[in-house]
Amino acid sequence: MPIDVTMPKLSDTMEEGKILRWLKHPGDRVAIGEILAEVETDKANMELEAYDEGTLAEVRVQEGDSAPVGAVIAVLAAPGEGATARPGAREKASAKVPAAPRAAAPAAKAEAGREPFRPTVVRRPEPAEAPGVAASVKASPLARRIAHDHDLDLAQVTGTGPGGRIVQKDVEAALAARGGPPPAPALPGAPAQPPPAAERRVALSRIRRTTAKRMGESKREIPHFYASTEIAMDDAARLKEALAALEGEYEGVTYTHVVLKAVGLALTRVPELNASYDGDAMVLHEAVNVGVATAVDDGLVVPVVRHCDREPLAAIVRQARGLLERARSGRFASDDLTGATFTLSNLGMLPVTEFTAVINPPQAAILAVGTIRETPVVREGQIVPGRRMTVTVSCDHRIIDGMLAGRFLRELKGLLENPLALVL
Repeated sequence: MPIDVTMPKLSDTMEEGKILRWLKHPGDRVAIGEILAEVETDKANMELEAYDEGTLAEVRVQEGDSAPVGAVIAVLAAPGEGATARPGAREKASAKVPAAPRAAAPAAKAEAGREPFRPTVVRRPEPAEAPGVAASVKASPLARRIAHDHDLDLAQVTGTGPGGRIVQKDVEAALAARGGPPPAPALPGAPAQPPPAAERRVALSRIRRTTAKRMGESKREIPHFYASTEIAMDDAARLKEALAALEGEYEGVTYTHVVLKAVGLALTRVPELNASYDGDAMVLHEAVNVGVATAVDDGLVVPVVRHCDREPLAAIVRQARGLLERARSGRFASDDLTGATFTLSNLGMLPVTEFTAVINPPQAAILAVGTIRETPVVREGQIVPGRRMTVTVSCDHRIIDGMLAGRFLRELKGLLENPLALVL
């Protein structure tokens, strides 16, 4: 029975994918796990991996064309079947072309006999090497693209990213150092002319284009409101330092991990913030999956830490550490960027006291976390040093009101100021 290969959904924001290159062609044998094609999504270039075996009978979407998520892009003939495409099925699919009218009764019967939809597995390919660059050179996709556009040999560039990886600023510095001939000196007596204003136009990466579209939609369509509170972090800081000293399963524990666990528990106590707006209804999510806004070379991605309410803190540390490593290498798993019900944006590693974040639809809220600062506080009538952190929750006013936001912040504040519950 013929087996459909469909365009997979690789992130919560993906609506369509573009076929960059078919690695298999009609008539080729396909084994489970082999790569069928390279696909460009709104987040990254990914490899489409075969979930079934057989012979590639038909390619529905040609190289350079796009197709919406779920559309059939190719057809496999099961082992023992011929690889001839079905009659009338040679017309390629495209994201821009509406669905064809229903076929006549004989064709409909043939379609009814087809094997039901099966998922596809994807993985991200290694970035393509720029001409003249050895495969051993590690560089981000954006750095490679800029170097290729300016005919720059990456082998001559020193990387400052993780593990010596070449990033955008390294390529820009190399291009600036390469420079050009110095300007001609001004003629004697001629009035000095002001240099022209320097500017350049930089095309947005796929990630930044997606972010621009989604955040614009969010601010236009979602009535945001904001609520803030100040949290005493003295006990949480002592807990974090004690856990870090244990190493083992807590190796690499950070304040982000501590806040993730506190957010997970607070959302179970005020579940209305772990929700989405859907027309005339509020959808309450049973799972508490928190996306963590993470900066990468090309922009901002939001990998998802799952079950922050019920997973122990040590498991959250492992999850978040693995996601961060994959973000730095640019090799996300297919489900790393999907399924978030709430988002955390933490700028505590920078001198940012407080800020407001834009809601990531379809979620109903996002928490912005500022830096922990040393400040004088009054305790038992005495002025003493203390550690304080300001957090601000942005909420969708269509389904969340100020009282709910205040209750959530009260629960979060209580958990972080009395953090023993985070490790019990």
